[in-house]
Amino acid sequence: MKPIRLEQWLEFQFLSALQANPGRTRLAYLAAKAVEDKNEYHHQLHVYDTRSRKIINLKNDNIYVWENDDVLLFHLARTKQEEKDKKENKFSFIYRHDLTTGTTTHAATLPVPLTLVKVLDSGQWLLSGQLKPEHHRLYQVDAEARKAELKSIKREEPYEDIDEIGFYYNGTGFTAGVRQQLFLYDPSSKKIEPLMASNFHMAQYRISNDMQKIYYTGKIIKDIKPLTHDVYVYDVLSKTTHKLLENDTHAISRLLLINDRLIICASDMKEYGLNQNHAFHVLENGELKLFSAFDQAIGNSVGSDVRLGTGPFDSTIADTVYFVSTVDDHTDLMSLDAKGNITSLLAFKGSIDGLAFMHGKPHVIGLYQQRLQEMYQLDLDTKRVKMLTRHNQKALKDHYVAKPQPLILKQDTHDVKGFALLPKDVDKTRTYPVILDIHGGPKTVYGTVYYHEMQVWANMGYIVLFANPRGSDGKGNAFADIRGQYGMIDYEDLMRFLDLAITQMPMIDQDRLFVTGGSYGGFMTNWMVGHTRRFKAAATQRSITNWISFHGTSDIGFYFTKDQNAAHPVTDAERLWLHSPLKYVDAMETPLLIIHADQDYRCPIEQAMQLFTLLKEKGVPTRFIWFKGENHELSRGGKPQARNKRLREITQWFDTYR
Repeated sequence: MKPIRLEQWLEFQFLSALQANPGRTRLAYLAAKAVEDKNEYHHQLHVYDTRSRKIINLKNDNIYVWENDDVLLFHLARTKQEEKDKKENKFSFIYRHDLTTGTTTHAATLPVPLTLVKVLDSGQWLLSGQLKPEHHRLYQVDAEARKAELKSIKREEPYEDIDEIGFYYNGTGFTAGVRQQLFLYDPSSKKIEPLMASNFHMAQYRISNDMQKIYYTGKIIKDIKPLTHDVYVYDVLSKTTHKLLENDTHAISRLLLINDRLIICASDMKEYGLNQNHAFHVLENGELKLFSAFDQAIGNSVGSDVRLGTGPFDSTIADTVYFVSTVDDHTDLMSLDAKGNITSLLAFKGSIDGLAFMHGKPHVIGLYQQRLQEMYQLDLDTKRVKMLTRHNQKALKDHYVAKPQPLILKQDTHDVKGFALLPKDVDKTRTYPVILDIHGGPKTVYGTVYYHEMQVWANMGYIVLFANPRGSDGKGNAFADIRGQYGMIDYEDLMRFLDLAITQMPMIDQDRLFVTGGSYGGFMTNWMVGHTRRFKAAATQRSITNWISFHGTSDIGFYFTKDQNAAHPVTDAERLWLHSPLKYVDAMETPLLIIHADQDYRCPIEQAMQLFTLLKEKGVPTRFIWFKGENHELSRGGKPQARNKRLREITQWFDTYR
């Protein structure tokens, strides 16, 4: 068995965007791969019926839709001139591929950066886009006037006019004045028609089965971007819009349809705040009424670093909605019927990363049994999971993939589930260094899926520990609720889990303990080195250090801080400071590596700057790796060279103190 190499992930393929054609006789999906020398990812469009076959290389583009059962439309800048026009002149190029003839032809050039969403029965295309008011003029004027508009837009690029919060968003950039909206495009007349006012921001949408109605949520934004949205319906034939729900109480996560009855996944946030799991509701007399209660998460929160894009996570067949839910440390395929009954159909021992139906059977893209992503067919009668593709068959062949060993910490009020990865041919008569890896969120989970960084460390002779303390997803609302208790009950769970591992694994070297984590895991890493000296070295990534400054600088800070800490910087600064790792710098002695990216708007880099400065002043061994042009997704979707640099730096830091 060969060891897994740090750079080996460059050989992996990442599957996403699973879609069935209208007749549900074929599936399409994307298979992406890192191109290290170009420092980017290329996406291959694949179609599956009885086998998988590659259709075309979309290069940097990753958007496609089915036009009909035999034809695909997709975004693609096919020539160097098109690449230039896309980047500099804000054009969108759409191509068409006919599966019957195997030909690819130009379908449309859109004079504005919009994204294909759906081809309606009328032949119109539903488009979406994030535009500023001035961008609308790009499709409203003739070619000459458009050139003048482009010059005006480019003159304004060096600065941002900001009069609202949030004003930027991680992975998107500056969003002040930007509105997500829907449009209809007529390919014959080449006319683009907006479905909402230029100052309206759309959040969720769903198209009716007959494609005559488009349901969506959103609001006109004034000063502060809201957490709640109203519900509307647009009638395609009459071209009219009606408001179905005036809503200032519920956060809405998705819209579903059962027999043309609108089902709204929403939370009133009263009992558990922002992270409260969403239940299923219906509209009655202009009000949300509970249709079916649900205490688990709708969607997938199982963490991994071998994905590049996910979804969709629901599909409707006849009078039943099939959806993915995070349960414990994995995902389940669930169903919701027309009477509101929820049933768990299959426990997928891994992570369902996309769901679609073909020939009446559910097909998923998933991480399963320590394999990399593949497509699977699920048999709901026999509970059999059948692998259909072999994209990653050779990537880990003849390599040692450590199998997660479960560790259960039993407490009086709850259990904490975790795992250990052991080095190959572990010798129980000797001792090994240990890395405790802490997940982000905090409302996510670690499972038994392949996690590259952990496998690399296990192959290098480390025992790797990871767990789901209180605050994690998968065990209902109460378990996930740590509001006002950050660094307290979660810290207690993790340290007791570490003690349990030491008790059950005498080969753990207690003098060579290391800890790392990102986002919330970075916060907890910072917290740990300020509250214990048990760790020989630590690596904190994209972390929170100061809740007071986080409130005004993070893209979610203005609502996340006060919700999760039950405190506001103006009225409760002492409480926020109490939960800030920066408060405990005087107690920090552990050598600390700091990893952060300057376009991380979720946990802004000023958080890292504060910690690094104070540790340097104090004389604690520390190193700060500042990633330029990367964001909060560095470890999962960052540019290939940056991802290699990150993992190499963390590994070398631990090896230095090993």
